[in-house]
Amino acid sequence: MPRQRWKNHKKLLPKEHKILQQFCANTSIHGLNHIFEDGSLLFERIVWFLVFLSGVCFSGYFCWQMWQKWEQSPLLTSVETHLYPLRNTFFPAVTICNVNKVSQRKLYGAILDNPKFVNVSYIKLQSTLRYMTKLDRAINNEEELLRLGSYYEARNISALDLFRILKKTAPSCSDMVLDCSWLGLTEPCMQYFSFLPTDDGICCTFNGGKYFDTILDLDSKPLHEPLQVSGNGYRMGLTLVLDADLDDCSVTSGKFDGFKVLLHSPEEFPDVSLRGFVIGLGTETFVAVKATTSFYADEVARQVSPNKRQCYVEGEKKLKYFQRYSRSACSVECDTQMMEDRCHCRPFFFKGDNQTKLCEINAYSCISEVYEDIHSRGDYCGEICNCLPPCSDTWYEPEISYASFPGRGFNRTRTFKRIVARHNLNPGPETKEYLKSNVAMLHVYYKEQTGMRYRTDIRYGIEDFISAAGGLLGLGLGMSFISVIEIIYYLFYRRLFLWLRSNWPKYKQSSIKAPTPIVPPYAVESVKFKKSPPSSPTVKPSTPSIWYLSLDGHSQLVRRGSNNLPAQIKARFSNIN
Repeated sequence: MPRQRWKNHKKLLPKEHKILQQFCANTSIHGLNHIFEDGSLLFERIVWFLVFLSGVCFSGYFCWQMWQKWEQSPLLTSVETHLYPLRNTFFPAVTICNVNKVSQRKLYGAILDNPKFVNVSYIKLQSTLRYMTKLDRAINNEEELLRLGSYYEARNISALDLFRILKKTAPSCSDMVLDCSWLGLTEPCMQYFSFLPTDDGICCTFNGGKYFDTILDLDSKPLHEPLQVSGNGYRMGLTLVLDADLDDCSVTSGKFDGFKVLLHSPEEFPDVSLRGFVIGLGTETFVAVKATTSFYADEVARQVSPNKRQCYVEGEKKLKYFQRYSRSACSVECDTQMMEDRCHCRPFFFKGDNQTKLCEINAYSCISEVYEDIHSRGDYCGEICNCLPPCSDTWYEPEISYASFPGRGFNRTRTFKRIVARHNLNPGPETKEYLKSNVAMLHVYYKEQTGMRYRTDIRYGIEDFISAAGGLLGLGLGMSFISVIEIIYYLFYRRLFLWLRSNWPKYKQSSIKAPTPIVPPYAVESVKFKKSPPSSPTVKPSTPSIWYLSLDGHSQLVRRGSNNLPAQIKARFSNIN
């Protein structure tokens, strides 16, 4: 049996060789016809084979380079304009955190007003709030935190109760802001503030987005859309006079007196402790903002995957606790998830749902370790949770300058007169001294009327790759699209068509049948019953016969009831009967 198969295989070899020779003789690929040319010398065949192989290597190498270029860097980011009008972008959100996290006066009042805290000492509660507002204090203090946890557990004081104390005793926005001016107007400037938790305590945010937390019973719904301005300069921005009130300090988060400020997008999480800059007391700080925007062309979103374009289009990735996607919000959710996995709870400044437990004070040692571990690894959560930046984004670069405050002419300004009238201050030297030691002034505005706008387009699309690969294959081998069809034809279909050529005439001849005569209505004269001629040996006289005119014009005699009668005549005959 194997020997028979080998004999059959040997019979097929000449056919395969013939097909290959036909392909090489007729294909548009250069060089193959010389390799398999009849009568050519072996040396000649080898030379042409090497020439063909060099063409394959040339085209293959450069096609691979084009593939790598298309695969690794399909996008091109360029400056679309340096004159993008900033009236089309949102004014940055400004988050301000007092270095003093707890008001001494409010803390005494909270202890007296809350029956749960009547037997809690001021020192113990102050120490607890210090751990809550500055996480790095909890590192290597696990024993003290365990004692505090047992202390509050015995008095049925929960983590939510401690957060309410912190919220109640933190300096409010009205306590901290002596004067507020937006676009030169004092009203309704304070309505644009929200009082929300951050990683640096509870702070005040101007022009912030929506914030909700069901466990903490926080639901901040701004009564306005994110603010925009149409001009530049400090008169077309935000001006604040901030009061630190050093005599009312109880819990501080720094080694200086003043404020921490962060500029960010309205929907972004304010991680003030990581990115905020400092404003010292007795200074007037000017923050000139350069806004830069970026956007991606529609073709990028449709044709390039998020991993290649390294960003998310709007609605492509949903967050669990934030209404709108941002990279910082995604990182916060990732941090929260890691803390839930390792500590089985979350701190008050990270969002969660009803299923997420709020951390008790004894868990803050675990929280602080996880928090330090996350930020010591760089963008660790961004890599794990795939927190890419949004494709259309705006970021703000502050340019900070400052001078001493108050100046000699400050007591003659409208701002000073408003502060004195609103807070019932004496306009004498005592007020000026208080302003110098407790107050800072802040201006936030756009430096220019226009900003820079980046555009990202497809640098190297599939059409460019196909055209480049086609050009390289044509240059090295003379290949084209038709050449690819030829290869497929000779590999898979050539033998089939050869078989059909040899067997189709036999099949066609065997399938031919005698045609049935077709008589049109006008060709039939009439149907008559006649007696058969007496000389006919095949027709009986008693059997009626039918004469009809065939297509060739000759009359034919057919016996009634014969199977040779055409269908048209049969129909007419049945009607006559």
